[in-house]
Amino acid sequence: MGAIRLRTSLTNVTSLSYRLQRLRNFFSSSSASPRKWMFFSDDPADGGSSVYRHALKSQRPSTIKWQEQLRNSVSFIGTVDRPVKKVNAVHGFGVYTLINVKASPKSNNFFKVLLKMWDEMADISIKHLKPNDCIYVSGHLGSYTKVDDNGKLHTAYEVIVKEINHVVQCGQGPTCKKANQSDSGEGETGLEKYKNRLHLWQVFFANPLEWWDNRRRKPNPNHPDFKHKDTGEALWIHSSDPPWVKKQLQLYDSRVAAQGLRQDVRSRLSPWFFNE
Repeated sequence: MGAIRLRTSLTNVTSLSYRLQRLRNFFSSSSASPRKWMFFSDDPADGGSSVYRHALKSQRPSTIKWQEQLRNSVSFIGTVDRPVKKVNAVHGFGVYTLINVKASPKSNNFFKVLLKMWDEMADISIKHLKPNDCIYVSGHLGSYTKVDDNGKLHTAYEVIVKEINHVVQCGQGPTCKKANQSDSGEGETGLEKYKNRLHLWQVFFANPLEWWDNRRRKPNPNHPDFKHKDTGEALWIHSSDPPWVKKQLQLYDSRVAAQGLRQDVRSRLSPWFFNE
């Protein structure tokens, strides 16, 4: 009987030691690598709770009615590559030229896009466009095939132009100066700043919901009108902005009003989403 009690006591002691050892291992591992506790903040200064921000990022894009004027709509800023020429067409009056578009303001690389203008737009273009003019164009993107020097077919792109504006730069008139025609380093710096701002406007109009619209809630007059949500790039509306910027802003505001889009929504998706 005494031996049985002794074995039972030893078994209980061993079990208790094993439990204590596991408990010590748990706390030692927890202190060595503490757990990361997840929490959500409802502080308005953080722009709402994490759950709310995540819901906004992953929400379904808005749906609008199909509109012909939105089909493959594009816009470019670039320099006219060659004189405007007439299109050999049976019906209607048309002209064409090429525009050189830089990939970015500071890049030396550019690509060419064929511009086609018809009827009234063609008449305006043949009278007022000349090589090296810096212009803004918008219209519908299309494609065509052409044969290269090796006899191979490849696809090129064209724009059926619906709007043309000269881009005035630093009071130098409607034409773009080439880099080697700059009068001074100081003037070139001002020109580059202006070109960068025009490029930012293009980026903005390509996807305006990637930008904060601060026009109605600016904390001070120097605060930017638009600020990119990721890069922090800023845009201010100036009275010297070319007409195409003002017109595009009016069009953007009318679309926002028609769709009922909230500008405080954190969305990385373009509002110009439509079903065909």
